[in-house]
Amino acid sequence: MKRLIVSVTLVLMMGGCAQQPTTPPPAKACMSATQLNAYGYDHLEKVAKLLREDKKNIESFELFINAMKGTVDNYADMIKSSLYISNVVRFLPIPYAGEVSNTTKLISKTVLNLGGAASALNRYKNSSDTFLTNFDKLNRSNVSGAEISKLAVFADTKLLTDAKALENSLNDISESTSMMAATTQTIADALDTTGNYVNQAKNFVGLSQPQPSGEEKSKVIQNRNSINARMGQLNQKIASLEKSGESHRYNIAKARVYSELAVGLEK
Repeated sequence: MKRLIVSVTLVLMMGGCAQQPTTPPPAKACMSATQLNAYGYDHLEKVAKLLREDKKNIESFELFINAMKGTVDNYADMIKSSLYISNVVRFLPIPYAGEVSNTTKLISKTVLNLGGAASALNRYKNSSDTFLTNFDKLNRSNVSGAEISKLAVFADTKLLTDAKALENSLNDISESTSMMAATTQTIADALDTTGNYVNQAKNFVGLSQPQPSGEEKSKVIQNRNSINARMGQLNQKIASLEKSGESHRYNIAKARVYSELAVGLEK
């Protein structure tokens, strides 16, 4: 942000649009406060436009979080409903050692992450609504530098912060979901190669339950496919937030620069 502010200010100075050290009388700025405010307004308008375009996408986050909770519940039921599968999970060489081998811990962690994402989503929705409400009160023809600056600072310190918090929460879900996917894939692989690893486990740890049924195998495959589908959706949402965030940061920074210059001329 600071780097962009400095860059834009230098451009304006090189173009003669900011007050520079001169011998009296000082040179007149080539841009008036009204022009600067109009530019600042235009950049905030771009933020508002993108927020409105993303509104449906943001609303879909709630549906996604609820769907993801259902996927986690199905995963938990898959483990608990089959003594054979639950024993397989205990002894499989799962990646992410420690975290994934304890399925209860993994499920709890994912549910906790989903709750954090829901809270982060509410904060982002509230800050977005606040920004849009206050932007709609502005009039491009007579907006002041102070008004532009106030809204730009809010966007910089609150809106962007809430957007980043939501992005971080989704990344947390992605991490624990990846663990679930790794576990489920390893279970599926084990059930498909029962003559190999599972038989070894029987010899070493007394895994004497009967061979998995076709229904159990089908349940594992369904869970694997569901988790992978959710991960694909999640990655799309994270990418969308990152793209919007880059655009917002640029336009908010420009609005702050123009408004600060305008405030200096309005004094």
